[in-house]
Amino acid sequence: MLSTADLRDAAYFSDLSDEAELKAALSALGPAEGVVKISDNPAFVETCLQGEPVMFSGVGLDGRLLESQTVSAALEQLLGSSGTLIVDMTWCVDALDAQNALETWGTVVEQLCDAHPHRVISVYNHNLLLETQMQVALRGHRQFLAPSGIYENPFWLPARLRVSAGVDEQFAFLLGRVVPDFADLQLLDPDDRGYARGASPAWLDNSQSLDLVDRTTQRWQIRCLGRLRVYQDGQLVEWTTSGGAPHKTRALFCYLLQSGENGAQADRISELIWPDQADETRKRARLHHAIAMLRRALGDKTTVMRDGEYYRLNAPPGSWTDISAFEQGCRRGLALAKQDDPEGALRLYRLAERQYQGDLFEDLPIEYTDNDLEDWCRPRRRWLREMALKLLRDMSTVLRSQGLADEALEKCQKALTIDMTNETMNIETMRVLHLQGRFEAIDRQYEQFLAATDQRPADMEGTQFYKTYRRLVS
Repeated sequence: MLSTADLRDAAYFSDLSDEAELKAALSALGPAEGVVKISDNPAFVETCLQGEPVMFSGVGLDGRLLESQTVSAALEQLLGSSGTLIVDMTWCVDALDAQNALETWGTVVEQLCDAHPHRVISVYNHNLLLETQMQVALRGHRQFLAPSGIYENPFWLPARLRVSAGVDEQFAFLLGRVVPDFADLQLLDPDDRGYARGASPAWLDNSQSLDLVDRTTQRWQIRCLGRLRVYQDGQLVEWTTSGGAPHKTRALFCYLLQSGENGAQADRISELIWPDQADETRKRARLHHAIAMLRRALGDKTTVMRDGEYYRLNAPPGSWTDISAFEQGCRRGLALAKQDDPEGALRLYRLAERQYQGDLFEDLPIEYTDNDLEDWCRPRRRWLREMALKLLRDMSTVLRSQGLADEALEKCQKALTIDMTNETMNIETMRVLHLQGRFEAIDRQYEQFLAATDQRPADMEGTQFYKTYRRLVS
């Protein structure tokens, strides 16, 4: 365990429901001057030490993308030559790419503490972190803070090693932190690192990280739910290229994306995009051209790799998809709801809701999604749509339990625009209307469901839907 004087850059992990525990951890700092507390949550500010409260917007932590220079300059101005910074890390929940934002935050804090005798405590609500974000937060700080004291983080790597070092340098650094005898260990001569481990370029491409992200690459942010959008370092990829067909280029990207790391067979790709082309030689030539156009759109020939008869996307490490964030937000929100934490559940539910902006690959022409050879898109599209409906139902249930009937009704109406025939959502809508005391509206909802499903009142008698309706209107 470290002394108070050793504290520089520490992370505190908790569900933040126990204010006394957070106060006990912060008390390890002792008397502190120049304390700045960054949060939009009045309860968090009140729990922390005495000091100057600052909103997230005051230091550039309220944007969808974290600008490191803006945040660094704001923090430098706040702290001056020395000071203690306590940061509520819930700001990352609303970031467009929280994983990338957390990595950037780790670098900003490291540079801040190296340049001045500052102390920074990043306070995480672990209930609001997705799995990938937990990994970044775990390795992004030199120390851990707890009510029992301050501890070294054995998983931390400085930014210089995260960005460009090889595995041997990272391994030597981590080993030296745990075992002082190996602090000066050097596994390879710096001049030998380019070739000493083997001759395979593909192997060397994968040798730059120990489950860490190479920050020198142009990571992709892929939005598949709704209109397809792919960003490279914040710049939108344009599918229209000279000599290319944008619809086919987008379809090829989507098909390879869902094929994952195993890739897709050339013949299947050709049949998907040119089903009416009988000449196999011409079909293969068109495929080669389409692959070239996709590589051009993505800016690098290494973005699509070929292995014999298979092609696969080669996304840079740390790339992000809205599907992953959507699924994780749904799962963790439900877990918090079951733990009787409605506020935390709604926070993650809203995160997931923002990701679902429509059907999977919504703007992809139907001739590429409805294919006789392979039903590659529709089953997952239906599954994600059902997941979105369940998310909205779960949100409405939590909101209704908190007496927030207007917002609950909004979620129900949003779900019914996706699928008016969904029985579960119609039942939830009637329950919300009952909470509002709108009994005539319950009758209208019942009639709308019958019309949408083309059923007569006699067909409904004895069903759970009818029993719920009768109970609510009585």
